[in-house]
Amino acid sequence: MSHPTLRIGRIAYLNVWPLFTLLAPTIDANPHMDCVSGHPSELNAALSRGEIDVAPASAFAYLANPEGFALLPDLSISAAVAPIQSVLLVSPVPVDELGGYLRRTGDTVLLSQASASSNALLRVLWRGHWKLPDAAWSMTAPGTGLCTDRPFVEIGDTALSYYLDPPAGRHIIDLGEAWHAFTGLPFVFAAWIVREGLGAARREALSGMWNRLMEIKAGLPQRLDELVESGGRPDWIGAKALANYLRGVSYDLGPDRQASLLLFAHHCRELGLLDAVPGLRWQAV
Repeated sequence: MSHPTLRIGRIAYLNVWPLFTLLAPTIDANPHMDCVSGHPSELNAALSRGEIDVAPASAFAYLANPEGFALLPDLSISAAVAPIQSVLLVSPVPVDELGGYLRRTGDTVLLSQASASSNALLRVLWRGHWKLPDAAWSMTAPGTGLCTDRPFVEIGDTALSYYLDPPAGRHIIDLGEAWHAFTGLPFVFAAWIVREGLGAARREALSGMWNRLMEIKAGLPQRLDELVESGGRPDWIGAKALANYLRGVSYDLGPDRQASLLLFAHHCRELGLLDAVPGLRWQAV
């Protein structure tokens, strides 16, 4: 029998905190909605296993495996323009010194186990924008890169804390800002990915959720300052810094972001990270 509850994945980062804070009453009031948290790669895997039905998950995951999935229209997690502040390359040296540094110390660069999109973005920028020599790509757990002498990808709240208070001896390279410098477009880190084949109750709940998210998105610029002052934010970030960060996050998926997503896919295909550039298929809501 079809599962009647729409299982919603929530990224456990501040970049979606306003959306889910304002969406929570809708989820709590609807017996056909439930919510689970995880970092982007965990949500990607849960979608693939059918354990959740919809989530703002890594855009790269959709590009790599679009079969059986669709995108909710007009919703993303992307850079408003640049920088994004919470998707970083943290490096012992500036970008223009990385080639020499890796030749001296070994060519390993650490990618994040938490994010498919950010890892692929770094590899695109590495080759296409910075023209750096090939690296040996290895994976590391979130929050462990500072224990090494390697350049590493960090995302989410840990990355934001590094951006606001850079660790001694490390250079902070904002990957959203670098993509904008490379292409002139805002980068799309996550899209709202939906499993196909949902039953009637879940489709109805999905439509209600999407409509509420569109209302939240439209009203958020006017409510943001009030929201960050109302409590619920972590102690390590002040209200002003959080509001400034969230103004750099966009939840749109308009023509410029769709173009950016497909351009990203094109570069990934050139690097052999994707077999082909897929079309963008939209969920009816």
